[in-house]
Parts: sequence; C-alpha cells; structure tokens
Amino acid sequence: MRFELCANGYQSILNGIEGGADCAELCEALEVGGVTPSYGTLLRCKDVTWRDSANCVPIRVLIRCRPGNYIYNADEIETMCRDIEMVKSLGYEGVVIGALNSEGNLDVPAIRRMMAAGEGLAFTFHRAVDACRNPLDSIETLISLGFDKVLTSGCKPTAYEGIDMIREMQTLFGDRINIMAGGGINEKNIMQIVEATCVKNCHASLTSLVADCHNGLYPNGIDNTGADMRYKVSNLERIRIFVNVINSK
Repeated sequence: MRFELCANGYQSILNGIEGGADCAELCEALEVGGVTPSYGTLLRCKDVTWRDSANCVPIRVLIRCRPGNYIYNADEIETMCRDIEMVKSLGYEGVVIGALNSEGNLDVPAIRRMMAAGEGLAFTFHRAVDACRNPLDSIETLISLGFDKVLTSGCKPTAYEGIDMIREMQTLFGDRINIMAGGGINEKNIMQIVEATCVKNCHASLTSLVADCHNGLYPNGIDNTGADMRYKVSNLERIRIFVNVINSK
C-alpha cells in the first residue's frame, strides 16, 4: 500500500515526511478542493523535501487555477501551463491535472497542452474523473495519454461511498495505471476501503485544526467581520496512526 498525503502547505509536508507518508500531493485551500500552491510555498517545500535525501518524499503539485468546475477557457489553460513550467523548473516529481469539456468528457486538447508543458514529469489525473460523463472510458484514454496515476472517489462524495466503482476501476485498469482511492479517507475507514477494492494506492489529508489559532483574540474562531480565523494542517499523530494501520495489513 502506497500512501499519498494531500498536503496543504509547508507544515503539512513536514508532518508527512516525519510521519512516514510515501509521497505527497502539494496544494493550497483544501476547503475549496485544493488549488495550485503559491510560488513561495513551492520554493519552501522543495527546500525541505530535498535537504535530506534519506527522507526525500516525492511530491506532485496540484495544478488547478481556481475552485469550481473543471471546464477551463483558453486563458485558464494557459495559466495552468505556465504553472506547470514553473513546477518543472523547480524539480518536482510531477503534477496533478485534469480538464473536462462542455459535454462532460475529457478535454483531450487541453490535457495534451498541459502535458506538453510538463514534458518529462509524472502525471496524476485528479478527481475530475469523478465528474466526467464516462469515467471508465476516460481512464482508458488517460492510460493512452501517459498518466501513471488517477485519483478517484468512485464518482461519489467519498471513497467509502464509491467502493463499488473503485473496485471496478481497479479490476479493469489496475495493472496498467495506479488507481488511487481518495476522498474522506481516514485512519478508521482505510482498511475497509482497501479490502473491498484491492487498491494499492490511497490519498488522504488527515487534517486537524491547529491547536492555537489565537483563541485569546478570536474566542469564537471568527473576527469582527465573521471571517473564520481557524485553519487546518495535516496532523502528525494522525499520519503516524494511518501509516501504522496500513502497514499492519
């Protein structure tokens, strides 16, 4: 079992390395499903990832220029291509991408453009596969395009709810592409999902609220405008428990 931590920034990457994650997807703003991390975040995480080769954790960077649907216009695709070029220049292992067209199918021209921008990188297709019209046909196309990993919740809100579809994906394609279960996975449900689907890759953020969110200033967790002053990071202890659970199989 290979565990990919969905890391929402520098501290989460640190905790993933210390906690024993096999690899990571780096993003920001998990509360909207994740978007491309800032240049500063990319630089900082690259520094810590490579400072000690013995503890190196391969990282793929989420390329998603905005929240919402996966149907992108030409300007948005160009923006994501520029981000991919930047990620490549910094030496990351790969990127996590996805795009659909207005019919709900894979936007193959857009995907090809992004892959060309990151030639030589490894490519994961994200949960846009769960939003497309024909997910099984789409995975066949992704294999032909050169993706080595696809993240899926089985076309349901969570991987636990999507067990049947994930199992079918693994059965049909698991010997040609890494089917990675993700979406609501935690230390309590991971083994049930793995045993039911036979996947060999899983994806989880394992976040918790930071213990001190300046509660003295914001006793209700909000400021005077009602904005949330709290934030989450991947929790080191939860990561360790999760790793122990999957390693005990």
